[in-house]
Parts: sequence; structure tokens; C-alpha cells
Amino acid sequence: MNVTTMVNQEAGLAAEIASLLHDLRNPLCAIHSGAEWLIGQEVSEPQVRRLMQNLYSASRSMRELIDNFLSRYRAAAPPTEPSDLREVIGIAVDRIALAAEMQSVQIVQSVPEDLIVTLDRQRIQQVFVNLLVNALEAMPDGGIIRISAIPQYESVLIRVRDSGPGIAPEIHDRLFRAFATAGKVNGLGLGLAISRQAVVDHGGEIWAESTRDGASFAIRLPMIAQTAEFAAC
Repeated sequence: MNVTTMVNQEAGLAAEIASLLHDLRNPLCAIHSGAEWLIGQEVSEPQVRRLMQNLYSASRSMRELIDNFLSRYRAAAPPTEPSDLREVIGIAVDRIALAAEMQSVQIVQSVPEDLIVTLDRQRIQQVFVNLLVNALEAMPDGGIIRISAIPQYESVLIRVRDSGPGIAPEIHDRLFRAFATAGKVNGLGLGLAISRQAVVDHGGEIWAESTRDGASFAIRLPMIAQTAEFAAC
């Protein structure tokens, strides 16, 4: 193995670790918020059950992220499988549902049933979680997130739109670059870069759309994975 190959492998591993650390922040924040709510508020029994369910879901998400990271270095190819897109998006929505409720953010889903896409479920779920978390951060005082999916010829077009202030002009052209952040206090600027790589690895594309109100992100995924990496599965 030559030096260049070793450097590239180490850079790839560093990027994967950065991705893992970024993705772990979302469920960790959910656990923190849920615990904070239980400690600081008088909650009813149904609310306690809801909070405990979210805490369990967040802890399970952290375990899945770590297991997926380890499996990517134990296996030659990522675990792809035919998946119901509505279910994949629904799980992502469930993981931020408590935070959305606490912020008075309504989530409207318009995703057809039985829309089957071949993908690495955990990676694509995390793409949607990243987009939803970004939307929530843009609407601390409430708003609406709309998620839609439209089947097209051999692909599906998904949009995630919010009613927040929109994308700042100074960051629009570098949204998907690593460490690009629009002034978030604790932001690493990795979420969209990681999301883009996950989508590209599936033979798809992701982009930000111009809208009059709020931010809108579009994702196009092939119904069957097309990259050489996934073809070997």
C-alpha cells in the first residue's frame, strides 16, 4: 500500500467519524430535551409515556448509528434493501416529533403508499432527520414543515419545505460544503454535506430550491440504486 492510498483511507475514515459524531448529536439532543422536560415540567401520564417512547427511540437511533458505522468497515458494501419510502420518512419524522410539538411546528406528510426504493435505510433516514432538524432550528416559534414525494420515471422526487425565514443569501452557494453554517451557536456545518454524500452514494442528487417563503430542499433518488458501489450488493 503506497502513501497516497494510506492518506486517502485515513481521510475517508476521518470523514466517516465526523459524520457519525454529527449524526449522534440529533438523538442525543432529543434525549437531553426529553429529560429536561420531565425534570422541569408537570406532565400527565400520557405525556410521560410519549416522552419515554421518544427517549427509547433516540437511544435506539444512537445504537443503530454506531452499529451501521461499524458494519461499514466489516463488510465490503453497505446494507441496501428495497424499502417503503413512506415508512423511512415516517421514522425520521417520529424522531423529531417531540421537538416539533414543543416548538408548535406542524408536520404535513404527503408521501404515497407502496413507493419502494432500494437504499441504505439508516443513511437515508438520517438525511431526512438532518433536513427536519434544520427546519426546526429555523422555526423556534412555530411553523409548518411539508414533506412530499412524487414518483417519476425510474426515480422519486422528494421535497422538504418549511415556513421559516429561508436560506441566507450569503450561504446559499456553499450550503452543501463541509463546515458551512449560517451562524448556529453549536452548529458544525456538516449536516448538509453528509446528507449530500449519502444521496450521491445512492445515485441521486439533492439541491436547495428558491422559494418566496421558507426553505425548500429537493432530493431525487433512483427507484433502484445505480452506483457501482451499490450494484455489487
